[in-house]
Amino acid sequence: MMKSSLVLTFIAAAVSLSFTDPNKVAVDQKVQQVFEATRQIESLKYDFVRTERINGKFESNESSVKMTRRPYQVYMKLQEPQAGIEVLYPHPTDEKRALVNPNGFPWVNLKLDPKGDLMRKGQHHTILDCGYDHVVSVMEYLFYKHKNEINQILNEHGTARVNGRNCEVISMVNSDFGYLNHEVKKGESIASIALKNRLNEYLIYEKNNQLGLFAGVKEGDIIKVPTDYAAKMYLYIDIEKQIPLKLEIYDELGLFEKYEFKNVEINPELSAEEFSHGNTAYQF
Repeated sequence: MMKSSLVLTFIAAAVSLSFTDPNKVAVDQKVQQVFEATRQIESLKYDFVRTERINGKFESNESSVKMTRRPYQVYMKLQEPQAGIEVLYPHPTDEKRALVNPNGFPWVNLKLDPKGDLMRKGQHHTILDCGYDHVVSVMEYLFYKHKNEINQILNEHGTARVNGRNCEVISMVNSDFGYLNHEVKKGESIASIALKNRLNEYLIYEKNNQLGLFAGVKEGDIIKVPTDYAAKMYLYIDIEKQIPLKLEIYDELGLFEKYEFKNVEINPELSAEEFSHGNTAYQF
C-alpha cells in the first residue's frame, strides 16, 4: 500500500511538471524586471495624464514632459486644462527653484520653490517626482518590506491595452492597510516621515486636516500616518518595454490617484538646449 501511494505521488508530480510552462515568469520576478528596466533609464520624453482626488473630488490635467536623471532636469508644458503653462527645473540661476511661465496673470516668469504651496496647490506630488524613480522606489520598498508574504500581496490580472500598447496587469494588495498614531520626533516633518517610510505625503496631510494643507508639525504632535503607501496598487506594465504605463493607487475610500504615461521615449538624446530658458521653442 505504501509503495502504491509513493508511485501515485510521483506520477502526480510528474504530470504537474509536464504542464508547467518553463518560460512562465513568476509575478514577483515580473515586478523585479520593472525595477531593473527603470534603472537603465537616463532620459525620458512622455505625455503625462494625472488624476488625483483633491478634497473629495477628482482633478485631472495632461502635460508633456522631458527629463534627464543625472543631472536631474525637467521641462514640462501643460496641455490641458490650462494649456501653455511651462515649468523648467532647475531655475537657470537657482538650482533649488523652478522657473515657471504662468501663461497668464501676473504675466511675468516666476521663480518658485517646487515644494512650496504655489507649486503644490491642487496636486499630490511635485516636479521633483517626475519619471519613474519615485514610484519605483515606493514599489521596491513595499516589495522588500513584505517579502515574506509577497506571493499573497502580488496578483496577476491578465493583459490590457493602454494607449495602444499591450500591458500586463499586476496588483499589490495590502489587506492590513490602516492608520497608526505617530508622535512627531525632534526634527521631523510630514515630508521627512513620508520619505523615510515611503508613504504618500499628500495622504498624510489629508488624514490630518486639522494641520492645514502643507502645514508644519512640531515635536510631540500626534498625527495619523498610513501603514503603507496605499491599500492597493494596480500596475499596467508595458510587455515590450517593461515599464509602467498606468498606475492606479487606492486608499480605504477608493481611487486616490491615477497616472498614465503616453508616447514614452526611453533614453532619447536631449541636449542642454532642451533645458534652457533661452530655447526659442519655449515662451519664458
